[in-house]
Amino acid sequence: MFEFDELEAALPFEAIAVFGAGSDEVNGLYEDTKVKAHGTPIFRHVVLSTTLLAREPHGCRTGWLIGVNRRPYYGIRTDSERCPAVGWRPFKGQAPAPRVEGFASLGDACLRLAEAWCQEAEALNDQGRFKMAAEVYKRAMSLPVLPTKRFAEIQGFRAKTYRRLAENKKVSSRKQGDNDDGEEDPLVGMAAEWAIQEAEEALEKDPKCFLAAWEGAIAAKHIGWWNKGRQLAKKAMQAVPHGPQHRAERETASTLFLLMAEEEQEEKQRKVLEMQQSKQQAEPEVDAKEVEWARGVAIQLNEALKAEDFKRPHHQIWKLIGPGLKKKDADMLFSEIRQLVWEKWNPIAWQHGYRTSWDTLARKSFCARVVDVANADVAEVKALVREMEDRTCLEWPDIAEAVEKIKYDETWAYTKREDGTWGTWNGPTSL
Repeated sequence: MFEFDELEAALPFEAIAVFGAGSDEVNGLYEDTKVKAHGTPIFRHVVLSTTLLAREPHGCRTGWLIGVNRRPYYGIRTDSERCPAVGWRPFKGQAPAPRVEGFASLGDACLRLAEAWCQEAEALNDQGRFKMAAEVYKRAMSLPVLPTKRFAEIQGFRAKTYRRLAENKKVSSRKQGDNDDGEEDPLVGMAAEWAIQEAEEALEKDPKCFLAAWEGAIAAKHIGWWNKGRQLAKKAMQAVPHGPQHRAERETASTLFLLMAEEEQEEKQRKVLEMQQSKQQAEPEVDAKEVEWARGVAIQLNEALKAEDFKRPHHQIWKLIGPGLKKKDADMLFSEIRQLVWEKWNPIAWQHGYRTSWDTLARKSFCARVVDVANADVAEVKALVREMEDRTCLEWPDIAEAVEKIKYDETWAYTKREDGTWGTWNGPTSL
């Protein structure tokens, strides 16, 4: 029976994989152009159309050349009509010279080139050059013919590269002391997010890609995306084949799932504790002189409202306010009450430097100064403010100036009524 290797050696090359060259522009996949020169096909780079691989004469001998824009980058002297794999020398290109492997099918060439580039990317990862490694994996993913599982696996390796970049950046920041202020290098989060994105895209192509699910889950755990991490860890468990030989992987993914649930709960408890502690922190104490001033002024203002020449006219005006009163008339009556209040308070405010007789801003500043002390949990001042609101029948912000309260018409709102139907407030609707 005819051996496969013998058949492969007898068939003409359909595609050639070039990799490992010092000049990166010549690396890649070359396809047969169906055009011959000197008895052999001319091969063209699938991305860079001006990069060719062909057999060329040189003096009385012939050889193979890789050229870019008619400039010879690498070559080899040989009389063979099949492109050799090794023995190439750099001309205009940079060392080292490439390895050139021909294949009878485009798919085999893509698989070999993907393997070579994945090895190159792994070497870059070992050197800590994660960004360059990610670009090499991206180049491998751009090959025109790759099986779905292999494509997803390469994307999983790219997710792993980004995850390692995130961890490396975080460790570097800790060593340099960059995290003393509690802030983290933004590239840490970005790299982890890139890893999650790559993992999810790989799983769309191959739901059984354990590598992608695992790396995505680790990256999600790294930045505290607990829900996303649990989803990916679950997919990792589902991607593990059944059988005792894969039991360790399945248990590892299950442990990661439970670990993220525990860490999420711990984080929630920690945040709740931090919120409770922040609430328990004592508010900055108000200056004792300011408290004494506010207490004295509040007593004076409250006593002024006990006078008969305020109480009688106030009572007469308040009797006019009732249901059915127009807003314009109500505003006028409240304005008269406000005027009565400030007729009693103006002398007190002037004693403290506030020109409240005509200046509304002065009234606001004067009232704000008193209520700031009341809001600082000074019980006596707070009680006096409440008593003055009851005596004037005005809320404290309204005493200085009328506050226009915005009212929203919600009669149009689509809601669930008491009878269980859905519609607007002003009437039933039917679907």
